[in-house]
Amino acid sequence: MIIAALASAPGKAGISVIRLSGTGSAELVRKFLTSKKMGKGFEYNRLYFSPFVNEGEFIDEVTVVFFEEGRSYTGEESAEIFCHGSPIVVKRILEALYEVKEVREAEPGEFTQRRFMNGKIDLVQAEAVIDLINAESDASYTASKEQLEGGLSDELRKINDKLIELISILELELDFADEDLEFTPKNEIAGKVENALEVIGKFIQGYKTGRIFRDGIRVAIAGEVNVGKSSLMNRLLKSDRVIVTDVAGTTRDTIEEKIEVHGYLLRLFDTAGIRETSDIIESEGIMRSKKILEEADIVLQVIDSTKAENIQEIKAGKIIKVYNKCDLKELPEETSSINVSCKTGQGIDELKDLIVKSVINADLTYKPYYISNLRHLNILKETATQLEQAKVSISESQTNEVVILDLRQALDTLGELTGETTSLDIINNIFGNFCIGK
Repeated sequence: MIIAALASAPGKAGISVIRLSGTGSAELVRKFLTSKKMGKGFEYNRLYFSPFVNEGEFIDEVTVVFFEEGRSYTGEESAEIFCHGSPIVVKRILEALYEVKEVREAEPGEFTQRRFMNGKIDLVQAEAVIDLINAESDASYTASKEQLEGGLSDELRKINDKLIELISILELELDFADEDLEFTPKNEIAGKVENALEVIGKFIQGYKTGRIFRDGIRVAIAGEVNVGKSSLMNRLLKSDRVIVTDVAGTTRDTIEEKIEVHGYLLRLFDTAGIRETSDIIESEGIMRSKKILEEADIVLQVIDSTKAENIQEIKAGKIIKVYNKCDLKELPEETSSINVSCKTGQGIDELKDLIVKSVINADLTYKPYYISNLRHLNILKETATQLEQAKVSISESQTNEVVILDLRQALDTLGELTGETTSLDIINNIFGNFCIGK
């Protein structure tokens, strides 16, 4: 079956792209083109300019390229139509295509799913496609690009090969069980399993950094009422996004905005001032603030430097104490503190630098083991559990059959990452989260 859909963003644009995929795509599109060159046939991987006509009605002037099987995005015979970016033009062309019984509208992610099913990419790379589309910073772009290029897949394949090697050794010994031969000592087998566990552990530990590359650094701006939290938010954003007044408790709900610093996305959360209150609405805002503090990668505890004698302690992981109003009074800075002035802007750029350096390791370059997908994390944790069981079986001098069973379970679980052993329901669910036309 041939599938077709708008492959570019919907709405008005200079150019829109309509993609078709499936055997017969090229010949089907050619029938709508009236250029004299089209009457002489066509060549793959060559652009053609022609009117697009449906049942004698001119719809638009288009540029078309045809791709042969094995050399297209999906791996199937394909065609792409570049038309003027009017929603009406796109609608008319798609309606003309859908009138042909061999053509139907593509499901969300179906082009990429066909690319995966045709062996052009694995499931990890396919998931990188949607991450690349959703990338909001240089860091998220880098992470998704590296994953799409196969960096993560290559590292996972190394673990896969280690497990296959171990299973092969143990199965070979089974063939010579009657001769009581041991090709590899059990302690060496256990050492190889431990090495695989160490590599997987590196991936699991890298999840937090990988998530930050993809989703950004969650920064909670917290503190007591009227210390300048909303003013700091506005200074970081360089806009008057949050209402600022002298009235205590102005901010009653969490406000989220995003900025990019040194290529990293900072997700800023302005929270309600923490204090005892009988106001129901403000109390709800304070409860939400505490939840944000728990989930934040770093908390900016804003303190009025002119009233810094009795500072209320905030329970959170990493905290930077931000002493506001340094234009009135500047305090001695410590490792995790900084003086700023929301009024003059002093110290704001330095604060941005400190946020990134406090959360990201000293080496800010992306590593292939920085996984960012929760599905990947859960699969690797399950694989690690099964490898731990294999270690136990070896230590208890279980037979090779038992150890092989443990290792095969780990191998099958690991295969769910790349799609080698993933159920069709999970695959369909992954691609169902894509947009139509991709």
